[in-house]
Amino acid sequence: MRSWSAPDIVPLPGSGGPLRIHDTATGRIRTTTPGSTAGVYACGITPYDAAHLGHAFTYLTFDLVNRVWRDAGHDVNYVQNTTDIDDPLLERAEATGVDWRDLAHREIEVFRDDMAALSIIPPTSYVGVVESVDLISDLAVRIRESGAAYEVDGDLYFSVEAATRFGEISNLSREEMLGLFGQRGGDPERTGKKDPLDWLLWRAERPGEPAWDSPSDAAVPAGTSSAAPSPWTGSAPRSTSTAAAATSSSRTTRWARPRPVVPPVGPTPTTTCTWAWSA
Repeated sequence: MRSWSAPDIVPLPGSGGPLRIHDTATGRIRTTTPGSTAGVYACGITPYDAAHLGHAFTYLTFDLVNRVWRDAGHDVNYVQNTTDIDDPLLERAEATGVDWRDLAHREIEVFRDDMAALSIIPPTSYVGVVESVDLISDLAVRIRESGAAYEVDGDLYFSVEAATRFGEISNLSREEMLGLFGQRGGDPERTGKKDPLDWLLWRAERPGEPAWDSPSDAAVPAGTSSAAPSPWTGSAPRSTSTAAAATSSSRTTRWARPRPVVPPVGPTPTTTCTWAWSA
């Protein structure tokens, strides 16, 4: 996906000092040591409406991180996504009678203009969810086959029990995480989940919503029941059962759309962002 035009960056004499950040895991200020290239990832917008001051705050903050690292002599590999398929986008498109793809394209262009006007350095890679569906679904398959995910009525959930360090970065209590999870698009009250904090990786196909064809029924994980049609064969909700897949490879399955709900907590209420440096 195309990002936006880069601003002129005026080089300063000398070299700046190392970036120091507040580490939420320890509650302390720590110095970053990224090596020659620093890696940073920021979760982008869901393009169903114009960006707001919360977005400006978030991306100006990441831009400052980017510039401080550059001033200290590091190259920066900055990645940002845009969630160009999600509930708010589909709901707004239906309410306004606009195709969801056209709505996403329009608001992404507005966002690009805003970022350029703020002189924010564009990401090295600007990635859309729709263009990454195959990568996302492959990862969902691997997570499920590892035993770290399970299904509820065809939807795939990640089990927090499988993440031994879950909650370490936020350093929040379980009660705090549950409260934030409900506020930020999570579903802690859903019946059938193993833990209220388990989060949705992939949604089964809903009527009238976008879905993707499964590339193959060959990825049926071991242990899938053949007693009834399974909503997950590989990572294809509403697919055939194991037995049916073995005898009817011509049946078309459907990918559900990825559900970009992130783990229950994030650093800011305006957008959930994760970043790290790499050696």
